Amino acid sequence: MTETPSINTPDVRVTLVPPRPRTRIWEIDFLRGACIVLMILDHLTMLLGMYFGPEWFGADMAGGGGAAFCRWCEWFHTSSERAVAHAVVIFIFFSISGISSSFSRSNVRRGVILAAVAMLYTGVTYAADSLFGISIRVTFGVLHCFAACILIWALVDIICRRNAIAKAVVSAAVIITAACLYYLYTPPADTPLFFAPLFGEGASGEATFFDPSKFSPGDFFPVIPYIAFFFAGTLLAPVLYPRRYSLLPFLDGKWNKPVCFIGKYSIFFYLLHVVVLAAVLMLISYLFITPGNWVLV
Repeated sequence: MTETPSINTPDVRVTLVPPRPRTRIWEIDFLRGACIVLMILDHLTMLLGMYFGPEWFGADMAGGGGAAFCRWCEWFHTSSERAVAHAVVIFIFFSISGISSSFSRSNVRRGVILAAVAMLYTGVTYAADSLFGISIRVTFGVLHCFAACILIWALVDIICRRNAIAKAVVSAAVIITAACLYYLYTPPADTPLFFAPLFGEGASGEATFFDPSKFSPGDFFPVIPYIAFFFAGTLLAPVLYPRRYSLLPFLDGKWNKPVCFIGKYSIFFYLLHVVVLAAVLMLISYLFITPGNWVLV
């Protein structure tokens, strides 16, 4: 019998190169963290301009530099400049979430957990609103909208079976449909209230079948149009990150770590920042500016 020669000879050397480990894309965490920082500053201006400023300096907020700053906060929170900046930040925030979700293999789990957190958040804000009476109820806010978008994307991912072209077509279709409904469709006045989280306000800024200020005064983010921002991220993800590596690795470094940390744990900063801001301002008010007056209590 002829012996079969072995391919494993002393002259053959096989070197296995381990695949490059996937790491977090720093610029995604950075952009998300920057959006959270801007959101915190925005809510600080709201608290100072609408609640604490009038209590500290009177309804007309007359006085020195502190009063002038509170007047600026009041102006900024209702200004067109803030409206433009708000739209840009929200687009970045939602599209970044869409990019991140396109990388994840556990979107059903992520969406369900986030939906549960959003429901808990709703319960807490309703309880706080009943105690303090300052209209902070959140019936359908940004967490609810994110949860809905992530679960819808998870369904798309399952149906398309990770077919990149099919998912791109669906993402584009969702964006176009959401834009058309937002700009061209006005729900009739007798539309049931449970459709409010879907349609919300149209391009005119008004809702015809419900009052957003009563439905969800603390925070309101209807699925349309914001799902278009989210799906813009899912559409861009395979173009910008086909191999899921950072586009700017040479800029990564210690300088971005604080903001990236906020972006990585954005859910906790979102849930806690208003409570912390309000508590700090209430303590300052009680101890120094209006002794004995907590303002919000």
